[in-house]
Amino acid sequence: MVAHITADRNRSKLQEAELQAVQINYACHSSVPVASMPNTGVEEEYYRLRHFSITGKGVVNRGDSLKSRRSKSNNSVASSNSSTEHLTPAAGAVAAGSARTSATCSLASSRESSTSNPASGPYKVLMLGGPAVGKSSLVSQFMTSEYLHAYDTSIDDDSGEKTVSVLLSGEESELTFIDHSYSEMAPENCMSTYDPHGYCVIYSSTDKETFLIAERILQILWTTENIAQKAVILVANKADLARCRVVTSDEGKAMATQYDCKFIETSVGINHNVDELLVGLLSQIRLKLENPEKSRDLFRKRSIRKSKRRACSPLGGAICLAGIGGSTNPSTPVSGPPASGGGFVDTPPGSAHSRKYRGSRTSASLKVKGLLGRVWARDSKSKSCENLHVL
Repeated sequence: MVAHITADRNRSKLQEAELQAVQINYACHSSVPVASMPNTGVEEEYYRLRHFSITGKGVVNRGDSLKSRRSKSNNSVASSNSSTEHLTPAAGAVAAGSARTSATCSLASSRESSTSNPASGPYKVLMLGGPAVGKSSLVSQFMTSEYLHAYDTSIDDDSGEKTVSVLLSGEESELTFIDHSYSEMAPENCMSTYDPHGYCVIYSSTDKETFLIAERILQILWTTENIAQKAVILVANKADLARCRVVTSDEGKAMATQYDCKFIETSVGINHNVDELLVGLLSQIRLKLENPEKSRDLFRKRSIRKSKRRACSPLGGAICLAGIGGSTNPSTPVSGPPASGGGFVDTPPGSAHSRKYRGSRTSASLKVKGLLGRVWARDSKSKSCENLHVL
């Protein structure tokens, strides 16, 4: 009789463990970042952790996982990888058994530690741009590796604040995206209301008006020196709509180069460069925070070079093409020796002709070199503005 009772109890425990494993497995494959552990009496929160690495071929998505907030330590993930839960049935059962007495205190302490560690954030990113540029769609896609229906109009109503955790270079960081619709709050009001760590300025490559709005936003960020101190990325969204494009890639790069910010083209519709933008935002925020003096020095040097090359700041709009370093003016031809005082007038005709030829050839060569130098400088800056992993 006792053996039968013991067998029944073991069978019920086994069934209960199998049920817990099924529920945990379902939670792992769902897109909801909050799960409830069964039969513990305590509701335990989980969050999505997105894992990326940067290789020679670019950003690599290593996948998403759900992680218990109890396992979040005060240090970076490098020191807490051993406690990271991958939600296997065994780990879930252990967590369920140990959560009865200390889950509430652990959750409170983990929340405090996650907000008190400056190395892991949380970092705030302000999404700015004109109407219907895809800000909410980008933020929604940031939250998961699963492909979302980018042209679902209900996503546009899902504004506000959203948070995602990203594991990059062995360090976990939390990013909070602040997104307000254009009709609800204008970009100028957003900038005066919030003090984020980074700005994501978005325009639609199919709408010239949104491009002009993005330029106005960059003008404000330039004059307030936010570009010198914080991460700023100019984003050309809807790059997949090639037939409707009215703003070229070169125009976007030129504006990003003009305002010393980064540039990337994305498409939520085909999930193009969305992960690259997410990782780039985190990389830029970390670089700006780790190298504040270097960031300001680079901004100051670039501003001095630009003041030499043109008569006004980026607010003037037009770029005055001048020589490298501002020492020469390309509109003034580079001349050879003067006609008087050792010029070509008093020399023999043959020699004069030869010298004139050599002088004009040298002048043309200098012009070509100067032009190529300016083109190379603009091209290198354009490439630099597309590299989201350097200052």
